[in-house]
Amino acid sequence: MSGVMGNKLNVVCNMTNPYKVHLDSFFETIIEFRHSSNRLNKVLLKDVERYTAEGAQFFSGTSLAIGDWTGPTDNGWKLTFHTGVRKITRKENYAHDVDQLLSREFGLALSQCYEAMETLFKDLVHTKSLNDESFKTSLSLKKVYSREQLKGGDDLFKILKKAGGHKFSTYSNKNNNSFKFRELFKTYSEVRHAITHSRGCLMTSKIPNTTYYQGLFQHLFPNNTLSGEVILLDFDYPTLDRNLIYISEFGFQMFKILSEEDGFEWKFKNAKN
Repeated sequence: MSGVMGNKLNVVCNMTNPYKVHLDSFFETIIEFRHSSNRLNKVLLKDVERYTAEGAQFFSGTSLAIGDWTGPTDNGWKLTFHTGVRKITRKENYAHDVDQLLSREFGLALSQCYEAMETLFKDLVHTKSLNDESFKTSLSLKKVYSREQLKGGDDLFKILKKAGGHKFSTYSNKNNNSFKFRELFKTYSEVRHAITHSRGCLMTSKIPNTTYYQGLFQHLFPNNTLSGEVILLDFDYPTLDRNLIYISEFGFQMFKILSEEDGFEWKFKNAKN
């Protein structure tokens, strides 16, 4: 009997892992943003060195001129008018402007990679539902199930936790970084929301006032202090890079959990363990 069960397990483990294609796509998104952000950081910081050096000159100005869609034209050609809005950068404030620009771009990169992680989680859950009828039934979906029905945020996390079974809780309670999965997910979710919807302004009350949450936030985003009602999130490249690795590892951990739960091979050929 044990031999028969062992053969069945070997067959399952030798099957192609249906979760792997989604993980690969996720990793490709991460590396695109990591690669371009690294280059952007190097080029602009070098530019600052060049144009703030003694004897260098720098001036840059941009203004906004638009047309009136329902106004007159010049024989069909658009007539433009100045909105009165302009942006000017001089040598003395160039370094500051570049720091702000990089912080904004790195925040947007982090936000996009978080979105990619949510997409991965949805794909993992959807794939499991296609291969595990009992899991699909447990979702209590009264109408025909589809990928588009999956919501993000807390709803997605609850389904992901259910998909991960006992290994989800086990790994969340004990891992090399001491990351609690729910708290990590919420922290990234709130930061992403602030970047996307509030131009990087985070209401500090969105991060629960507990020792773990406060310490986690400080670990992830050391350039920021949760003081006052609202803070403007500040990012530099080392902070972005560290978080892109964490997000990659978070995604991989969910891939590993579902793979182990379903008996699929999850180890990479070049992995040491």
